[in-house]
Amino acid sequence: MKNFMLVLLALGLVMTFGVVVQAKVTALPHVFNLSFNNQGNPGKDSSENGNNGELKGGAKWVANGYSGGAVQLDGGDGHVEVVVDVPEKNFTMGVWVKTDDGEVGIYSVLDGVAGAGGHDRHFFLKGGKINFRTWKGPAWATDRNVADGKWHHIALVAKDGAGQTAYVDGDKVGTHAYDHSDFDWQKRVWIGFSNDAAKDYFKGLIDGASYTAAALTGDQVKMKLMVSVEPKGKLASTWSVIKTNH
Repeated sequence: MKNFMLVLLALGLVMTFGVVVQAKVTALPHVFNLSFNNQGNPGKDSSENGNNGELKGGAKWVANGYSGGAVQLDGGDGHVEVVVDVPEKNFTMGVWVKTDDGEVGIYSVLDGVAGAGGHDRHFFLKGGKINFRTWKGPAWATDRNVADGKWHHIALVAKDGAGQTAYVDGDKVGTHAYDHSDFDWQKRVWIGFSNDAAKDYFKGLIDGASYTAAALTGDQVKMKLMVSVEPKGKLASTWSVIKTNH
């Protein structure tokens, strides 16, 4: 009985912590935040901005995401489009990916369809390693290979006066001095696409895509990862284990 009460107490603390973290993440100034958990409306923006994503081409909702649902992209023309203007300074871009193709596009900001009229703020893989490019700055690479068929979270933070910082799974993996984008006529964001990749379109699964109008700290990036896991995954499974074992 004592052990059971201790487990209940621990669960209560975890749940309270999860609620606090969830509230802090919800309070972040997201331009959009797509969880892909709603099968009926997979591109629903969970922020209050209503900047919903639209699944296009060979993109379809699947149940086996990192946390809840995800979008499966076919590597042909599948992508998620968010029609929205986004800030060029002090921003954070993030997305969960799962792929074994090391030459694909992941994320970009565009003027017209497929980059017609201009494109910028690229995430793409080259030799499996994550590369970024923010105009007018040069492309730059990290040494982190994510084309291993496992889930990875990629985030890029641009901070005025401080430069760019890249994170993978919450770990800082690279920096670059160029601190903003000079491309300011964007009209849309495409997730699962980059003109800079050898293969423009992503092949694999994506989850938890967001664009935040703030340069997040390393701790805030990690906090977003915790929210991606906790609410529907670990808490539910923890309670299931408690009920089974007692």
